[in-house]
Amino acid sequence: ETMKQMREQVKDLEQRKQRLVERAGGSDSGGLSDSIALMPSKVASPQSQEARSPTLPTSSYPSAVAPVKRDNFVQLTSEIEEFRRQNAIMINHLRERDLLTSYMQNLLMEFSKDKSDGDNNNSSGSGSDSSKDKNKYKQPLGSGPRPFNRDSSVRFTPLTREEGMACVQQTLQLINSARILYASDAHFQNRSKFLGWSQYTLRQGSTISFAVKKKLNNVTPQQLMATTWRILTDSKNVKKLISATVDTHIRPLQKLSDDLLVIDRRSEDSAHPGVGGKTLALRTVYVLFRVADADGGQTLAMKTINLPLVKKMMREDEMWCDIFYWLHFSRSGEVTSAGGNEQARDTAAVVEFGGSNTYTRDEIASVWLRELMFLAIRWETLAVAPTLLKQ
Repeated sequence: ETMKQMREQVKDLEQRKQRLVERAGGSDSGGLSDSIALMPSKVASPQSQEARSPTLPTSSYPSAVAPVKRDNFVQLTSEIEEFRRQNAIMINHLRERDLLTSYMQNLLMEFSKDKSDGDNNNSSGSGSDSSKDKNKYKQPLGSGPRPFNRDSSVRFTPLTREEGMACVQQTLQLINSARILYASDAHFQNRSKFLGWSQYTLRQGSTISFAVKKKLNNVTPQQLMATTWRILTDSKNVKKLISATVDTHIRPLQKLSDDLLVIDRRSEDSAHPGVGGKTLALRTVYVLFRVADADGGQTLAMKTINLPLVKKMMREDEMWCDIFYWLHFSRSGEVTSAGGNEQARDTAAVVEFGGSNTYTRDEIASVWLRELMFLAIRWETLAVAPTLLKQ
């Protein structure tokens, strides 16, 4: 409100200044015309001067326009410049306040109950309510090396809860549409499997779409969700999901709830050159969330947020990428008995991993398309193997 009032005052002062300038110009032209009109009278004969009726000098008549004083003009100009200077100072204060707010949120999330040096492989329980209550330590986000410096920081405006929930709903709709598409696609159904994973991949220019699916025995959707969430919120484990040539770091920007986060990610690919011959660095800011479905399944997704300001503030060696990954865990419809005993039944879960990513260059999309199947295999090694070893 104060900024609005100041802008109105500056605008009013500029209008007054313009009117004074116009009046000053009119007075000068009027004085010039009067002097021109009086010139013939100066050269006229004495007889003509005697014949004329006596008149007072023109300058003695009151002017229709008040004369402009130089002091007033200078004062108004100084006031306008002062308002502009104060306006610039207030804008800088607002920017500093927003930056400080974002910085403090990062500090609170990174250092409150910080256990980044702890063991990431602590037992997470079987997914029951009692185990969840006992394991409330919540491995902090962004643990491990953080290469982000002042130059790589993002000026992120925190999302409101309404904006976060709207993003979740939109992403869930995209996931449902993708699952329906892959389930009804004959090409997807007839593809050969790779290490038990059925696969569907498609590249259109710099955009890749994919989906893989596999049935896993002796695990539940809740167990898979617990281990996967712990992996994707820990920088050390995220590195294990991706190729050894790619150095990936994540950093939390905002925590809307225990199940909805905003994360900043930077990946450096030493195997491919980036801008100006430097190491290729991909940057993105995405939401990470998990939800429980009504049918007992579990859905996890990460999707890039459209942030034009963040894109403009990236470093010269960074390139923006839009990512969209989703995982859906559901119970298998096939339940087998163990040793003929109907009461002892083996549990099984079906895993669906899909998404659609857009990169700035076609060759980068080709590289990540080849990497997707290995990404699923690495996830299976990290998320499923520890669970089976505990049984």
